[in-house]
Amino acid sequence: MSWIKERNARESLVILRALSEKCSELGGPVSRMLNAYAQHDFTILMSYELDYSIFEHNFGVDVTDAIYARQILALFQKSQFLKLSETWDKSYSAAKRFAEAEAKCRDTNKRFKQCASDPSKRGSDVSSVLYIAQRKIAAVLGLVPVLDEFSFAFGPGANTNVKSSHANPRIKLGVPLECSANLSPTVGEFLSETPHWAALHDLGLEEETFVVNVSVVPGKVIFVPKNAKTDRSISIEPILNGFFQKGVGSYLRDRLLRSGIDLRDQSRNQDLAYEGSISGELATIDLSMASDCLSNELVWNLLPYDWANLLDSLRTSRVNLPPVISESMLEEFGLSQPIGSTRAYELQKFSSMGNGYTFELESLIFYAICYATCTYLQIDVSKVGVYGDDLIVPTGAADLLVMVLDHCGFSTNKEKSFVSGPFRESCGADYLRGFDIRPFYHKTLISDRNLFTMHNWFLRHGEFELAQIAKSFVHPHLALYGPDGFGDGHLIGSHELRVNRTSKRSGWGGGYFDTYVLKAMSYNKPSPGDAVLPVYSVYTRSGEINPTDPDIIRGSSGYAKVSIYTLGRSIFSRKL
Repeated sequence: MSWIKERNARESLVILRALSEKCSELGGPVSRMLNAYAQHDFTILMSYELDYSIFEHNFGVDVTDAIYARQILALFQKSQFLKLSETWDKSYSAAKRFAEAEAKCRDTNKRFKQCASDPSKRGSDVSSVLYIAQRKIAAVLGLVPVLDEFSFAFGPGANTNVKSSHANPRIKLGVPLECSANLSPTVGEFLSETPHWAALHDLGLEEETFVVNVSVVPGKVIFVPKNAKTDRSISIEPILNGFFQKGVGSYLRDRLLRSGIDLRDQSRNQDLAYEGSISGELATIDLSMASDCLSNELVWNLLPYDWANLLDSLRTSRVNLPPVISESMLEEFGLSQPIGSTRAYELQKFSSMGNGYTFELESLIFYAICYATCTYLQIDVSKVGVYGDDLIVPTGAADLLVMVLDHCGFSTNKEKSFVSGPFRESCGADYLRGFDIRPFYHKTLISDRNLFTMHNWFLRHGEFELAQIAKSFVHPHLALYGPDGFGDGHLIGSHELRVNRTSKRSGWGGGYFDTYVLKAMSYNKPSPGDAVLPVYSVYTRSGEINPTDPDIIRGSSGYAKVSIYTLGRSIFSRKL
């Protein structure tokens, strides 16, 4: 009996179907139809797209039906353990998407080169928008700063010579240095910004300078879980590329913030989605495989040369492909064949997820294109919202925006883009005529920990009957109860605070309740990086906001039951 032990697929499916059954009782005809699929053939739900126009008429009833219909879909569509069939291979599906995205980038690269020699091949509307976008990007970025203005740091993920299970700064500082072929000509200039790190790897061949061995290596394409239909492809970067990319990404965030795009906060897009669902005057645009379709020529055409050159010097243009991305698959899409035993492949995309500045770069490009589209059409730009590939523009700009994005190699996801009708979604906020209909999404095999989270989410959103079902599957010996506001290590519910005699005599008015917490995973073996970790911590201001532990790595080593002291006596915390 364990709070974190996962049930098997059959037992997990029983729980999901019980929740679906209750949703069908609480909802309407659409919910009942989807529940029938859930009980007998859940694979139909995996590709089902809700048509929100059917909820426009009988308003009160239809909003309720939409809430529970979406909840049924959310229980199944992102569940990574469910299979469309016994023979379905999610990594193969992800490999096909990788090849498809590369083919789109290749076509975009060709299109931009052709338009450079013959601008008439690009319509006047698109040309005008892209010109304004170029100017906007230049204004947002300004001049390329000197290197000491960047705040370089390690990201939390793996690198080509650091496993994700050991990915922390202490380990990364000590591993042999590696970079991509793109970075190799200027790697010395970048390393001069971190002299203590360079000194750690100094070969001792020169007295007045550091001589450091840096291996030139390709990146690695791997697949990580996404949903029931497919995995997601990401690129693992060499250690030096990842370190310097993250610093550039942070700088891009700061520059975007000056233009009103805050990539540290999704609330603006969420508020605009709410407004659009009521007024119908704002459109939410979603793109398919946006990060994988950021082509080389698009970046070189839209960004000032100095900036494009800087970003290009930090990218990893050559990657090793996994066996599932076969030669025949690449040939099917007209792509070049991988080279050698490592299956090295030259990317058509500029960067992908895994690169430390991809998110900021795509946000910059999409913001500039949205801004330029509205400016060209003389539409107010104050309602433009961009967060990654979540785009919001006035509805009058939507058609031209989609046209420009298509020219730039991006495919609009028609099922998840909303220009008309009563529904809008962006950045995890889903609104139907102003009503929040965001469901609880479940992804993994179910453990009691999942059931705690599920129960508390339903309770916070007033779904008491669904919360009761989730709680009914919790093992009685694992059930703990406490107040809201302290995480999901306990079930929110009626509880009695423990008061010990000593604290009561001392005048303390509160008490204790128990909750579960995950125990951090740590790697405390000696590492060569220990010698420069203090300098790195000062340089990156580690622990400036929250305390940090240099031994902590990704994952958990189990869980523990702890006691928390609180003055609160109610189940739900009161916000002052």
